[in-house]
Amino acid sequence: MKPLFLLNTIFLIAFISADDSQAEWNHPQTQKLPHRHLGPFLKLSDGSLLAPDAKQVLISKDKGKTWTAKPLYEKPEKFQTSNERAIIKTRKGTIILAFMNLTERKFNWNDKKGGPQSDCYLPAYIVRSTDEGQTWLPPQIIQDHSWCGAIRSMIQTKSGRIIVAVSKAIANPGRHVMVTYYSDDEGATWNHSNMIDLGGSGDHDGAMEGTIVELKDGQIYALIRTRFGRFWEAFSTDEGASWRTIRPSQIPASSSPAILQRLKSGRIVMLWNRFRDPERKKGRREELSIAFSDDECKSWSKPIIISRDLTPAGQNRENRVSYPYVTEVKPGELWITTMQGPVRLSLKEEDFLSK
Repeated sequence: MKPLFLLNTIFLIAFISADDSQAEWNHPQTQKLPHRHLGPFLKLSDGSLLAPDAKQVLISKDKGKTWTAKPLYEKPEKFQTSNERAIIKTRKGTIILAFMNLTERKFNWNDKKGGPQSDCYLPAYIVRSTDEGQTWLPPQIIQDHSWCGAIRSMIQTKSGRIIVAVSKAIANPGRHVMVTYYSDDEGATWNHSNMIDLGGSGDHDGAMEGTIVELKDGQIYALIRTRFGRFWEAFSTDEGASWRTIRPSQIPASSSPAILQRLKSGRIVMLWNRFRDPERKKGRREELSIAFSDDECKSWSKPIIISRDLTPAGQNRENRVSYPYVTEVKPGELWITTMQGPVRLSLKEEDFLSK
């Protein structure tokens, strides 16, 4: 793949976000979104956009300028959608939202006692709609009796299977592993894969916060957050039912997650925090980069930074533009938001390709 075209001159444009007083630089070929909502977003049949929120969904008919709220839960006092979530609309029209239920969250981790304690609990659920998000069926639990650290990626394969990547905390020593849950009946019932376990010790160690994409040969490809200075990658030849090839990738990364997305062009886009402090040997989250693959994740275009946190040291505990979501709202137009930090950007795929 040819390197991405780089501008000869890039003007630094900084501003202060009204939400969190964070100084931010954005690439001049990006534009600010007309709203502050966090992704991921979903395009409905009539062209409207849907976004999950804590206890409702938001629907916009005017490209994000205004939003209308619809209830998500029949008993909202029992459920709160996590900011780490994934959403898809199947080819049969079922909308599936995967999330952790924050109303049940209890974090109790003690490394001296093996890591997650018996009451360290954050379950994973899915909730479905069959009428374009107007009403929702009761939530279904898919991972119980453990702490789920993240849900960030869900896909539907060519065969119709739905696959969601889920983190899970295990003990002795305490660490995170990755599991995929899969459904062949529009999300009505679910099975799970073997665990991807890279070892480690601590509540920020292990195989964490995976993102998945289906390759053209039918394999499912996963990129997994680690503390090794790079992502690890895994391959499934049975649509997420099992993972056998698990190895270090060639993608340097801080200890924070990526997001992968197949685009209408056929390319795969990746967003992530690649910066790593060479002296402290520690991952950092103040730069968000984008790259594309034309060869099914075998190689990537030269990364381009699309956003940078400029907050001076000492004013923010850790400068962040991390945990990205990407949605292709129309062919070639990407909406990018971050869970950590104020990034709310749109960009054109063609502006970041080789000239």
